[in-house]
Amino acid sequence: MPDDDVERRLRDLERDHDLTRWYTGRVDRDLAQIAATQSEHTRLMGQQIALLQTHSTVLQSHTQKLEKHDERLDSIDAKLQEHDAHFESLHGQMRSLTQMMGEVLKRLPPAAENGESGD
Repeated sequence: MPDDDVERRLRDLERDHDLTRWYTGRVDRDLAQIAATQSEHTRLMGQQIALLQTHSTVLQSHTQKLEKHDERLDSIDAKLQEHDAHFESLHGQMRSLTQMMGEVLKRLPPAAENGESGD
């Protein structure tokens, strides 16, 4: 019987050894697949980083242009406010002159009926 026990244990060990080899092969294949996937992801990440750097450069350029436009618009806005103030001043003067002309016209003697002026 001891031989049967030894043979049974030997078969169990052979089965365990085969199973271990199968698991080892499976792990090796999985590791190779993970390494390939990681390499692909690293390559894609490098491309994305390069693309983001390009976009950052373009964005910086656009930001500089927007800042220049903002400065220009501030200058135009200041000029517009200056012109608005000048226009309001002229408008007030015109209104005042119009009122004075109205008063002057009211005080003029009526024109002669025959079309002659009062000379």
